[in-house]
Amino acid sequence: MSDFSFASILQTLSAGLGITILMTVVSFTVGTMLAVPLALMRTSKLRILRAPAVAVIDISRGIPPLVWLLIIYFGISPIVPLEPLPAGLIGLSIISAGYLAENFRAGIDNVHLGQKEAAAALGLTPSNQFWRIIAPQALNISIPPSASYAVALLKDTAIASIIGVADIIFLAQNEVSRGGSAVLVFSVAALLYLLVGIPLSYFSRFVDGVVRSKVVTA
Repeated sequence: MSDFSFASILQTLSAGLGITILMTVVSFTVGTMLAVPLALMRTSKLRILRAPAVAVIDISRGIPPLVWLLIIYFGISPIVPLEPLPAGLIGLSIISAGYLAENFRAGIDNVHLGQKEAAAALGLTPSNQFWRIIAPQALNISIPPSASYAVALLKDTAIASIIGVADIIFLAQNEVSRGGSAVLVFSVAALLYLLVGIPLSYFSRFVDGVVRSKVVTA
Protein backbone atom coordinates (compact mmCIF):
# COMPACT_ATOMS: atom_id res chain seq x y z
CA MET A 1 0.00 0.00 0.00
CA SER A 2 1.34 3.42 -0.97
CA ASP A 3 2.46 5.73 1.81
CA PHE A 4 0.83 9.15 1.51
CA SER A 5 2.03 10.59 4.80
CA PHE A 6 3.13 14.20 5.06
CA ALA A 7 6.79 13.16 5.17
CA SER A 8 6.60 10.93 2.11
CA ILE A 9 4.71 13.53 0.08
CA LEU A 10 7.19 16.22 1.12
CA GLN A 11 10.07 14.01 0.02
CA THR A 12 8.41 13.28 -3.32
CA LEU A 13 7.51 16.87 -4.12
CA SER A 14 10.91 18.15 -2.99
CA ALA A 15 12.35 16.40 -6.04
CA GLY A 16 10.58 19.02 -8.16
CA LEU A 17 11.82 21.98 -6.13
CA GLY A 18 15.12 22.10 -8.00
CA ILE A 19 13.29 22.26 -11.35
CA THR A 20 11.06 25.07 -10.07
CA ILE A 21 14.07 27.09 -8.88
CA LEU A 22 15.98 26.33 -12.08
CA MET A 23 13.11 27.57 -14.23
CA THR A 24 12.82 30.76 -12.17
CA VAL A 25 16.53 31.57 -12.26
CA VAL A 26 17.10 30.72 -15.93
CA SER A 27 13.94 32.44 -17.16
CA PHE A 28 14.70 35.57 -15.16
CA THR A 29 18.33 35.66 -16.32
CA VAL A 30 17.56 35.11 -20.01
CA GLY A 31 14.60 37.49 -19.75
CA THR A 32 16.90 40.18 -18.37
CA MET A 33 19.39 39.66 -21.19
CA LEU A 34 16.61 40.07 -23.75
CA ALA A 35 14.94 42.93 -21.88
CA VAL A 36 17.93 45.29 -21.93
CA PRO A 37 18.10 45.71 -25.73
CA LEU A 38 14.30 45.76 -25.88
CA ALA A 39 14.18 48.61 -23.34
CA LEU A 40 16.86 50.54 -25.22
CA MET A 41 14.91 50.14 -28.45
CA ARG A 42 11.66 51.02 -26.67
CA THR A 43 13.10 54.34 -25.48
CA SER A 44 14.83 55.16 -28.77
CA LYS A 45 13.81 58.28 -30.68
CA LEU A 46 13.97 56.26 -33.89
CA ARG A 47 10.59 54.82 -34.81
CA ILE A 48 12.23 52.01 -36.77
CA LEU A 49 13.68 50.73 -33.47
CA ARG A 50 10.87 51.75 -31.15
CA ALA A 51 7.95 50.23 -33.08
CA PRO A 52 9.17 46.62 -33.19
CA ALA A 53 10.20 46.79 -29.53
CA VAL A 54 6.72 47.98 -28.56
CA ALA A 55 5.19 45.15 -30.59
CA VAL A 56 7.41 42.48 -29.02
CA ILE A 57 6.79 43.75 -25.48
CA ASP A 58 3.02 44.03 -25.95
CA ILE A 59 2.76 40.58 -27.50
CA SER A 60 4.92 38.89 -24.86
CA ARG A 61 2.87 40.50 -22.08
CA GLY A 62 -0.51 40.25 -23.76
CA ILE A 63 -0.62 36.49 -24.33
CA PRO A 64 -1.34 34.44 -21.18
CA PRO A 65 1.67 32.40 -19.98
CA LEU A 66 -0.21 29.12 -20.37
CA VAL A 67 -0.99 29.91 -24.00
CA TRP A 68 2.67 30.78 -24.65
CA LEU A 69 3.80 27.40 -23.34
CA LEU A 70 1.19 25.51 -25.34
CA ILE A 71 2.10 27.38 -28.54
CA ILE A 72 5.82 26.75 -28.09
CA TYR A 73 5.59 23.13 -26.98
CA PHE A 74 2.93 21.89 -29.39
CA GLY A 75 3.86 24.29 -32.17
CA ILE A 76 7.62 23.72 -32.27
CA SER A 77 7.87 20.09 -31.16
CA PRO A 78 6.41 18.65 -34.40
CA ILE A 79 9.10 20.57 -36.35
CA VAL A 80 12.03 20.50 -33.94
CA PRO A 81 12.03 17.89 -31.12
CA LEU A 82 11.65 19.86 -27.92
CA GLU A 83 11.48 18.46 -24.40
CA PRO A 84 9.03 19.99 -21.89
CA LEU A 85 11.70 21.73 -19.78
CA PRO A 86 13.37 23.64 -22.66
CA ALA A 87 9.93 24.57 -23.98
CA GLY A 88 8.95 25.90 -20.57
CA LEU A 89 12.19 27.86 -20.27
CA ILE A 90 11.73 29.42 -23.70
CA GLY A 91 8.16 30.46 -22.95
CA LEU A 92 8.86 31.91 -19.52
CA SER A 93 11.97 33.70 -20.80
CA ILE A 94 9.93 35.40 -23.52
CA ILE A 95 7.33 36.49 -20.99
CA SER A 96 10.00 37.68 -18.56
CA ALA A 97 11.67 39.72 -21.30
CA GLY A 98 8.47 41.65 -21.90
CA TYR A 99 7.80 42.48 -18.26
CA LEU A 100 11.41 43.27 -17.41
CA ALA A 101 11.79 45.44 -20.51
CA GLU A 102 8.89 47.57 -19.28
CA ASN A 103 10.53 47.83 -15.86
CA PHE A 104 13.77 49.02 -17.45
CA ARG A 105 11.90 51.37 -19.77
CA ALA A 106 10.11 52.91 -16.80
CA GLY A 107 13.45 53.26 -15.01
CA ILE A 108 14.95 55.15 -17.94
CA ASP A 109 11.90 57.39 -18.35
CA ASN A 110 11.81 58.22 -14.64
CA VAL A 111 15.35 59.54 -14.39
CA HIS A 112 14.88 63.21 -13.51
CA LEU A 113 15.12 65.53 -16.51
CA GLY A 114 17.58 67.69 -14.58
CA GLN A 115 20.04 64.79 -14.50
CA LYS A 116 19.91 64.53 -18.27
CA GLU A 117 20.30 68.29 -18.68
CA ALA A 118 23.26 68.34 -16.26
CA ALA A 119 24.95 65.54 -18.19
CA ALA A 120 24.51 67.47 -21.44
CA ALA A 121 25.84 70.64 -19.79
CA LEU A 122 29.01 68.79 -18.82
CA GLY A 123 29.68 68.21 -22.49
CA LEU A 124 29.31 64.43 -22.33
CA THR A 125 28.54 62.62 -25.55
CA PRO A 126 25.02 61.13 -25.81
CA SER A 127 26.53 57.67 -25.26
CA ASN A 128 28.39 58.76 -22.12
CA GLN A 129 25.33 60.63 -20.88
CA PHE A 130 23.34 57.43 -21.03
CA TRP A 131 25.83 54.89 -19.68
CA ARG A 132 27.46 57.09 -17.02
CA ILE A 133 24.51 59.16 -15.79
CA ILE A 134 21.14 57.77 -16.88
CA ALA A 135 21.70 54.00 -16.86
CA PRO A 136 22.93 53.70 -13.23
CA GLN A 137 19.97 55.70 -11.94
CA ALA A 138 17.54 53.83 -14.19
CA LEU A 139 18.91 50.56 -12.83
CA ASN A 140 18.26 51.66 -9.24
CA ILE A 141 14.68 52.54 -10.16
CA SER A 142 14.17 49.25 -12.01
CA ILE A 143 15.58 46.87 -9.41
CA PRO A 144 12.67 46.85 -6.90
CA PRO A 145 9.89 46.05 -9.43
CA SER A 146 12.17 43.52 -11.11
CA ALA A 147 12.81 41.79 -7.78
CA SER A 148 9.06 41.70 -7.19
CA TYR A 149 8.59 40.20 -10.63
CA ALA A 150 11.00 37.39 -9.68
CA VAL A 151 8.55 36.41 -6.93
CA ALA A 152 5.68 36.35 -9.43
CA LEU A 153 7.80 34.34 -11.86
CA LEU A 154 8.47 31.71 -9.21
CA LYS A 155 4.73 31.14 -8.95
CA ASP A 156 4.18 31.29 -12.70
CA THR A 157 6.55 28.36 -13.23
CA ALA A 158 3.75 26.14 -11.92
CA ILE A 159 1.95 26.38 -15.26
CA ALA A 160 4.83 24.50 -16.91
CA SER A 161 3.41 21.32 -15.39
CA ILE A 162 0.70 21.43 -18.07
CA ILE A 163 3.28 20.48 -20.72
CA GLY A 164 4.94 17.84 -18.56
CA VAL A 165 7.74 19.70 -16.78
CA ALA A 166 8.49 17.67 -13.64
CA ASP A 167 8.20 20.56 -11.20
CA ILE A 168 6.44 20.68 -7.83
CA ILE A 169 2.94 20.85 -9.30
CA PHE A 170 3.54 18.10 -11.84
CA LEU A 171 4.70 15.74 -9.09
CA ALA A 172 1.80 16.83 -6.89
CA GLN A 173 -0.68 15.95 -9.64
CA ASN A 174 0.96 12.55 -9.98
CA GLU A 175 0.59 11.93 -6.25
CA VAL A 176 -3.10 12.82 -6.35
CA SER A 177 -3.65 10.57 -9.39
CA ARG A 178 -2.06 7.72 -7.40
CA GLY A 179 -4.61 8.17 -4.64
CA GLY A 180 -3.11 10.81 -2.39
CA SER A 181 -5.32 13.36 -0.68
CA ALA A 182 -5.54 16.44 -2.92
CA VAL A 183 -5.79 18.73 0.09
CA LEU A 184 -2.69 17.26 1.76
CA VAL A 185 -0.64 16.97 -1.43
CA PHE A 186 -1.30 20.51 -2.67
CA SER A 187 -0.86 21.89 0.84
CA VAL A 188 2.63 20.40 0.86
CA ALA A 189 3.20 21.92 -2.60
CA ALA A 190 2.08 25.30 -1.26
CA LEU A 191 4.48 24.92 1.67
CA LEU A 192 7.40 24.34 -0.70
CA TYR A 193 6.51 27.45 -2.70
CA LEU A 194 6.35 29.43 0.55
CA LEU A 195 9.75 28.14 1.65
CA VAL A 196 11.26 29.71 -1.45
CA GLY A 197 8.84 32.57 -2.06
CA ILE A 198 8.90 34.14 1.41
CA PRO A 199 12.71 34.65 1.52
CA LEU A 200 12.54 35.96 -2.04
CA SER A 201 9.78 38.38 -1.04
CA TYR A 202 11.81 39.63 1.91
CA PHE A 203 14.80 40.08 -0.37
CA SER A 204 12.62 42.09 -2.74
CA ARG A 205 11.51 44.36 0.12
CA PHE A 206 15.10 44.70 1.33
CA VAL A 207 16.26 45.76 -2.13
CA ASP A 208 13.39 48.23 -2.36
CA GLY A 209 14.35 49.72 1.01
CA VAL A 210 18.00 50.04 0.01
CA VAL A 211 17.09 51.78 -3.25
CA ARG A 212 14.66 54.14 -1.51
CA SER A 213 17.28 55.07 1.08
CA LYS A 214 19.72 55.91 -1.71
CA VAL A 215 17.14 58.12 -3.35
CA VAL A 216 16.39 59.95 -0.10
CA THR A 217 20.07 60.55 0.71
CA ALA A 218 21.02 61.47 -2.84
